[in-house]
Amino acid sequence: MLNMHQRLQNDMKDAMRARDQLRVDTLRMAMNAIKSSFDNQKKQAYDAAGGESNMAASQAAVDAVSLSEAQMIDIIIKEVKRRRESVEMYRKGNRPELAEKEEKEVVILEAYLPRMLSADELRPQIAAIIAQSGAKGAADMNKVMPVVMQQFKGRADGRILNQVVRELLS
Repeated sequence: MLNMHQRLQNDMKDAMRARDQLRVDTLRMAMNAIKSSFDNQKKQAYDAAGGESNMAASQAAVDAVSLSEAQMIDIIIKEVKRRRESVEMYRKGNRPELAEKEEKEVVILEAYLPRMLSADELRPQIAAIIAQSGAKGAADMNKVMPVVMQQFKGRADGRILNQVVRELLS
């Protein structure tokens, strides 16, 4: 099975061959975001290992750095979120052509994310979490939300989670 980075590279090559410039640009931006995160992790590992004062340990620490599939998915989620925010701003600024472009980019990037759960799919699972935590009303939301966010991270939109928790606690 291909990992996320290999899949992005292969799909970008296919988009280049098909002369799909929007797809090429979108995938290139996603790959750059992943590379930037990877470079930041390498820098942190290098600095934590002692930097230039301990070259061998620093190099070993840098060589051990890698991004997991979950980390790459988190990066793609951030890219999707950034574009959704841009869509809202463009709509408020009366720039429908730019909003449409951003929406197309969201569709392209969402293909690399796991399927997001709907509110109907989440309701019974969140109800079980609420029952386990002993939460009784809206005042107990701060007990439930951290557990829900952790359990459904990357599998559900935070706004939908918040909405379902509020609904079930009221």
